[in-house]
Amino acid sequence: MDDELTFNIVRSKKRVKERWTAEAKEARKKNRAAAAQVEPVEAPKRSNDVSMIQLFREIPQRVPFRGKPTKRTVSVALPVSLVYNILTDELRAYVIGHIARALTIYGVHEVVLYNDIGPEGVEWQEYFALNMRYLETPQYLRKYMFPITNHLRHAGLQNPLDAPHHLRTNEWLPYREGVIKLEPKGMAKHASSLSMYAECSLFGRIKVMNPDALMEIYGVEWFCLEDDDDEEVYQRVTILLDSGSMGECKRRWKEQKAGTSVSSGTELAGKIVPPDEPQSSAGLYWGYVVREAEDYSAVFTGCPFNESGIYDYKMGTSERGDVYPKEVRVPNFQHMLMVLGPVNGLESITENPQADVDAYVNFCYNQRSRTIRTEEALTICLSQFFAHYSL
Repeated sequence: MDDELTFNIVRSKKRVKERWTAEAKEARKKNRAAAAQVEPVEAPKRSNDVSMIQLFREIPQRVPFRGKPTKRTVSVALPVSLVYNILTDELRAYVIGHIARALTIYGVHEVVLYNDIGPEGVEWQEYFALNMRYLETPQYLRKYMFPITNHLRHAGLQNPLDAPHHLRTNEWLPYREGVIKLEPKGMAKHASSLSMYAECSLFGRIKVMNPDALMEIYGVEWFCLEDDDDEEVYQRVTILLDSGSMGECKRRWKEQKAGTSVSSGTELAGKIVPPDEPQSSAGLYWGYVVREAEDYSAVFTGCPFNESGIYDYKMGTSERGDVYPKEVRVPNFQHMLMVLGPVNGLESITENPQADVDAYVNFCYNQRSRTIRTEEALTICLSQFFAHYSL
């Protein structure tokens, strides 16, 4: 190729590039002019004047806070014989802690504890449920919710869950778990002059801007105690901070991180919201609830996430089930229940367990041990299920 032809090609490419640059500048100018003529669209607002944009901006986009908003839930049913068969109290407490951590790691929303050993299992069911609720409760609220009891004497052996709602001292979120102190009925006549506050272990109490929501959402009256009752009673609630309080938390967090003295600030305020809102609105896993079933048949009714109390997809686990995921197709569900049996399987407590569920599944088809303990099966089932399915 001669020099003149090469020069013409280079010059042609240069002209095309200049024309594209000029056209792009003209297009940007037109877009800015058009945008100036359009009325600005206000960011969507929530009822408490916190925009969804601000809400997501204040949530760290990293594990464990990262997630997508959803109303779908996964529940797990476990037999009480799981703890009954453990020989020592210390090991029993540790195994319960292991179970609670497994549920939290995989984001399980409900654990159903069913009595599979008759009258003897009632006390063990109470023990199991109390420890599970204790572990799920943020550490800073436990002194309000749990009196000293023999059932929790080995709680120090249980590892913390480290869930998103178990905030550390140097962390904060727009949502926070708190407690509200319930008052005697006699104080109801002064309700108009009283303000409701939630204790959330922040640098100040949070003034509740919608006190009626305590009854509307949680079904608890603020003034419900007998006048001669000296015992302090608290109701756990989920609080969403307002815009000003979120800014104050961020300012104090920056001061604490920089090592400067923490300055005084304004009073915090927020609103009571449903406990499932952090997940349904912001994609935050917000712990599990504990339900106690009097027997195996009661496991399948009483779903707390809908009015019907029915799970739309039920899965039983057994070494005699269909291999997952090769032989099992999981449909699109809203509320799923995974039922685990005792050490001898679901077949040991019901004649035909396949009839109670939509799928009878084997999550560990190549096991080499004769038996798999229930606490071991829990981790295996959840890890295999979520390896091939996500909410």
